[in-house]
Amino acid sequence: MTPRHFLFLFLLTLPLCISAQKRKSATPPKSIAEQAQEAIDRYQFNQAEKLLTKEITTLKKRRKETSKLERMLRSARTGANKLHATERLVIIDSVVCPKQEVLKAIRLSQESGRIDTYASTYHTEDIQGATIYENELANKRFLSIEIAEEETDGDATKLRLATSDKIGEEWSKPNPLSGLNEDDLAQNYPFLMSDGLTLYYAATGPESIGGYDIFVTRADGEGGNFLSPENVGFPFNSPANDYLLAIDELNQLGWFVSDRRQPQGMACIYVFIPNDTREVYADISDDQLQRLARIASIQETWNDEVEAAQQRLAAVRSGQGKKAQKPEFTFPVDNQRVYHHTADFSSPIARFKIGQWVKLSQTISTDETLLERLREKYAKAKPADRKQMTSTLQKLEKTLQSQEAELNQLAKDIRNAEITHKQ
Repeated sequence: MTPRHFLFLFLLTLPLCISAQKRKSATPPKSIAEQAQEAIDRYQFNQAEKLLTKEITTLKKRRKETSKLERMLRSARTGANKLHATERLVIIDSVVCPKQEVLKAIRLSQESGRIDTYASTYHTEDIQGATIYENELANKRFLSIEIAEEETDGDATKLRLATSDKIGEEWSKPNPLSGLNEDDLAQNYPFLMSDGLTLYYAATGPESIGGYDIFVTRADGEGGNFLSPENVGFPFNSPANDYLLAIDELNQLGWFVSDRRQPQGMACIYVFIPNDTREVYADISDDQLQRLARIASIQETWNDEVEAAQQRLAAVRSGQGKKAQKPEFTFPVDNQRVYHHTADFSSPIARFKIGQWVKLSQTISTDETLLERLREKYAKAKPADRKQMTSTLQKLEKTLQSQEAELNQLAKDIRNAEITHKQ
């Protein structure tokens, strides 16, 4: 065979070789589940819902398994329902660290209480990663405990929140909290606000957007029961795991932890400015809302309060955090005087009652926020679910009316005591 023949055969087979190479290197098409997960990760929940609904319908006609896709669909629908209620939040910093170092990296003031691992607090081995919260007075703990399998109808071991009180030098046996979601697979990372009533914690279960989500509830003041917990929504929660929310009211700093977009074994600690009242975003595009909800960039959340907050954070990290320098409250005594500290009052009766007034004001503010969230949930609920929610709504509304009447009476008593004392 001549060289010309070899050249002819090579050129003849070259297109076939190239075609075969292209087929070999071509990326296989993504499955519907992969496409839907990518949409969920971008917070394009409506797109994910459309993809999954169509695929589930097709698979059911073919009598194929759909449980995984149905779980994704629930997550997409939950995300879609909560996206419009994304809280306007200023996030001033973020730090990535190993998960086992997270609690050490959160610097709370002594007035905010203490968070720690169960293993460290009780000096025992713990493979579940349970945590505890201990109040400022070091006489009450909220903690996560294991529930034995025989108590869960044969399911795997679950984590449940419980309380323990210090009696003398001993801690009481943990007592599980009443009122939380019994369908949760795990409840962990408790944190109690200074009002002694508002509890944040993380849970995995049917109300979660994905993995662990952060929830808030409040003690109803009767028998230690808690009201139905609410998912705090975006941007605190995500399709990944979101573990802990803690607020240092003294230094006006908040912390929450998430493993979104993090490698295995790592977590991100976000530091934010706590809001006095909950606000949501308005008049922004869907793309902007999705970016803010998933925290695409913390700089996109910044405003003119950032610099002062970052200075407070630097002081806290250096051990120079504020020591009760902020106003305790704002209380108008008359047309000329507005007091901000208990020491401003001359009347001993007024000084005593202002503490009751402050605590009740905080409770009312918390209840009003919870009532707003419950009303939003009620408006979107199915008729059967609304019936179950009505009792909780009515009870909370009645409690608020009673609290507001008590607050007004306290204010009158404080003013009368102070004015009379001055005369």
